Amino acid sequence: MRQRGEVPCRASRAGEPFRSQHQRRGVRGQCEPAERLGELLDDGTGSIRAELLPLFDALRQTRRPKGPLTWTSKPHVQRTLQALARAEVPFTHEGLSRLIPWRSVAYLRDRLIQAGVLPPADRQLLLFQRWLAEKLPAIDDAGHRRLLELFAAWYAQRRPNTLAGRSPLTGKQVRQARDEIHLATAFLDHLAERGRSLAECTQADVDAWYLGGYTARRLTHAFPRWAMRSKHMQKAAVPHRSYKQSRPARPAPAARAAVATRQPRRVPLQDHVAALLVLLHAQPLIQIARLGTNDVLPEDGEVLGRNRRPPSPVPAPFAGMLLDYLGQRPNTMTATNPDARRLFPGRRAAQPMTPETLELRLRRLASPTQRGRLRRRVPYA
Repeated sequence: MRQRGEVPCRASRAGEPFRSQHQRRGVRGQCEPAERLGELLDDGTGSIRAELLPLFDALRQTRRPKGPLTWTSKPHVQRTLQALARAEVPFTHEGLSRLIPWRSVAYLRDRLIQAGVLPPADRQLLLFQRWLAEKLPAIDDAGHRRLLELFAAWYAQRRPNTLAGRSPLTGKQVRQARDEIHLATAFLDHLAERGRSLAECTQADVDAWYLGGYTARRLTHAFPRWAMRSKHMQKAAVPHRSYKQSRPARPAPAARAAVATRQPRRVPLQDHVAALLVLLHAQPLIQIARLGTNDVLPEDGEVLGRNRRPPSPVPAPFAGMLLDYLGQRPNTMTATNPDARRLFPGRRAAQPMTPETLELRLRRLASPTQRGRLRRRVPYA
């Protein structure tokens, strides 16, 4: 009897029955990923490390064996898997953060979370923490580095941590935190060029900094305000400009109705469904990205959308399109998302398509994302 953790295809070859060449190719296609994974996940005793068995099973049972084979053929992936299998790094999120390259590690982390090997964690928050751990030690000036470490600990990291406790972080939220660190570093360099430290900063130094480009340096506000509150900088006025944004023009009802009632040729169905959610139900992209297949409820001959509370009926033309889309969602045939439950599955394991990606796709349709939400409903006539 085969022990758990052993690769099944190796032991079953000795007495296997006769198969045609086509059948042998199919068996080889199923066995080859298992054999390679068994070698990479070997803990040194000839068996797969117990914690990695769920990952082994998930990759081995994929409907497209070529995907795991291509992934595990890369040298850096092999090094990462072997390091985990042989306990060379702690089997935690912090241990994974020590490995490189970060993109490959992020993909592996998603797979481990999906397989239940690691507890869920916010991907964007972990990437930001990793970036911060690499950015701060690279600063040459010890005084600047100490100030930026304090700013990051007491301000820049607190907002992402708070937001991650409410809902998954978006790429824009993490970029804002990074930009705050970048601009704080540039502000300290600006002071050094003027022969001053942060404690010696004057109002003239602050004004000269913003004079060089207020809009591009607006996110600098956080650093001097934090420095003044924490007594690292003397009092100074941080310039502020108020921008009165004009309300965007509302799309013509005829144009909105045209988008709602027809699906142009060569337009992916997922893009049309996302555009209709914006136009008909006034949903922001961050909410649309979080929708799941269980938010579409066929009941008593009609379709209910759980994107509102309580669930609201979906108008007839859109209801049929939405049901058709459920059966042909993208990114569901890969090894990453075999059982995706997101309405708009992304390429990462168990992760939805990002709001930024949805926004880019809707721009190609010339479909408004902000202006389209100014009205609650669009007539289907």
